Amino acid sequence: MGTHPRGASVIAKTNTSLEQWISQNPECLGSKVMERFSGKLPFLFKVLSVNISLSIQAHPNKALAEELHRRDAAHYADSNHKPEMAIALSAFEGLCGFRPAAEIAEHLQTTAELQAVVGTDNVTSFVQAVHGSSGALSTAVSLQQCFAALMQCPRETVREKLASLESRLQTDAASQPPAARLFLRLYKQFPGDVGCFAIFFLNHMKLKPGEAMFLGPNVPHAYLYGGV
Repeated sequence: MGTHPRGASVIAKTNTSLEQWISQNPECLGSKVMERFSGKLPFLFKVLSVNISLSIQAHPNKALAEELHRRDAAHYADSNHKPEMAIALSAFEGLCGFRPAAEIAEHLQTTAELQAVVGTDNVTSFVQAVHGSSGALSTAVSLQQCFAALMQCPRETVREKLASLESRLQTDAASQPPAARLFLRLYKQFPGDVGCFAIFFLNHMKLKPGEAMFLGPNVPHAYLYGGV
């Protein structure tokens, strides 16, 4: 529910768009919102019921959103940034932001298939950065290199290594740690998809009804299961 140009809400009784109704009744926003957002509704309200995991996304900040809209309004119809607040309506699972560097390093060092798609040199560089080795790249730069290498890895290599990891983990699925069990769940839904590897980089969030997580600009995230 909102005024987004690709799915604007309509007042049922009058068939008036919500944006037009707000422009005719600006006091509905309250004085502070009216002033700060130039009389525009500053949010989009959604209710989602997630049974199959959704894709990993990251939304631009305000400056980049405005630039993308200016350059290509056909594909970027909205000039606003899109930070999200996800409030759980049921037991909910999602991915949000990068895990602590030490956790990522452990996954990279102990999962041979993940090493193969990220690249040994990138893994070594990241581990050195995490340990503060002299002359090492910063952790942020090294993490960017690792994640970019994963996402740019040839699809056939990704599919091969995913299948290898799935086969290896299935031999003792019940006793696997949480990240490995999540991998097996997602692999059943999307075999061969690089996002199955991404879970070793991203925080796995579990929310109870009423709990929430904030998804800021440029933060990779995905909704895995439940209602929000």
